[in-house]
Amino acid sequence: MKALIGEYSCKTDEKGRFLVPSGLRKQLPEEQRDEFVINRGLDNCLVMYPMEVWEKELRRIQSRNQYVKKNRAFTRMFLTGATPVTLDGNGRALIPRRLAEQIGLGKDLILLAQIDKVEIWDQEAYNAWMDAPDFDFDDLAEDVMADTQESEE
Repeated sequence: MKALIGEYSCKTDEKGRFLVPSGLRKQLPEEQRDEFVINRGLDNCLVMYPMEVWEKELRRIQSRNQYVKKNRAFTRMFLTGATPVTLDGNGRALIPRRLAEQIGLGKDLILLAQIDKVEIWDQEAYNAWMDAPDFDFDDLAEDVMADTQESEE
């Protein structure tokens, strides 16, 4: 799967559904455009995983030794609330109410493509996070990316 990119604004309806933008859906392979898992993410957002990516995450978790306490705790926290979602005929996804309530999701959303998954943010929370991150982006870029090099072949 090629990397997903983009930031999309959308709204939820009275039932908690949102239209997955066609520009985002078109980036997915055709066989991965309709079935997802929505789950809690980090930084007070939700994450929408294409089913193939979700299954890959599950394999990573299953490879962890479940006799280690923090591995069990992570597995439990990660899987709690995970909900399979199939887009309806209009390309809408239903956000599970409990997940929406846990992060204070309002009507206005930001969908943020993250390489192989999509973060779902409340628009106000996303704007606040972007306006006042708890890091300096230049320093972060240096810390995270300074040791990576593209091989030129």
